[in-house]
Amino acid sequence: MEASFMIAQVETTMSNYTNQHHRLGMRDLAIWQSLGSYYADPEDYDIVLTSTREEAFDRMVADHWHVRVSDAFFGLDYEGIDEEVLDYLKGNKLVASTDEEEEE
Repeated sequence: MEASFMIAQVETTMSNYTNQHHRLGMRDLAIWQSLGSYYADPEDYDIVLTSTREEAFDRMVADHWHVRVSDAFFGLDYEGIDEEVLDYLKGNKLVASTDEEEEE
């Protein structure tokens, strides 16, 4: 299969997602990928999982939670998205911190 055909399918899927959920598919994909990092290697982030990746993402969507986007930045700020996702996970008890200083 040609790359152009496959990317056109991705674009159609993203458009359908945006229309159905009223959320930007590209931004939610970045959130999904960020969750993937945390759920694949929680020990790298000093966290313990108390939910699944799917549960966390579905909760974000149900809460109408979005990452904040700076007017000064054009595009996806992956580092910022990662930080906000981790804050959301901790704040909503979808993960627990193993860092003793944060627990106090």
